[in-house]
Amino acid sequence: MPSPINNVLSNWAALVALWALPYLSLRHHLGLEATDALQWSLVAVSVFGTVRVLTMAWRMSRDRAWRASHGLLRRTN
Repeated sequence: MPSPINNVLSNWAALVALWALPYLSLRHHLGLEATDALQWSLVAVSVFGTVRVLTMAWRMSRDRAWRASHGLLRRTN
């Protein structure tokens, strides 16, 4: 079953969010300074990925079928 491209891109962006700080720290430790453009692009992609993953989790948790399959109480609204 193929995955929608939006899900693939948001998952990659979330991975960038996890690895951007260690990557930049390693570059700094090795004396390889990153450009401002690289740093800001990593920040932008990381913010997009984090927001997208949190939004997807919030939407899934509000779905009645998902809540029922995970044994959670029904929402009243």
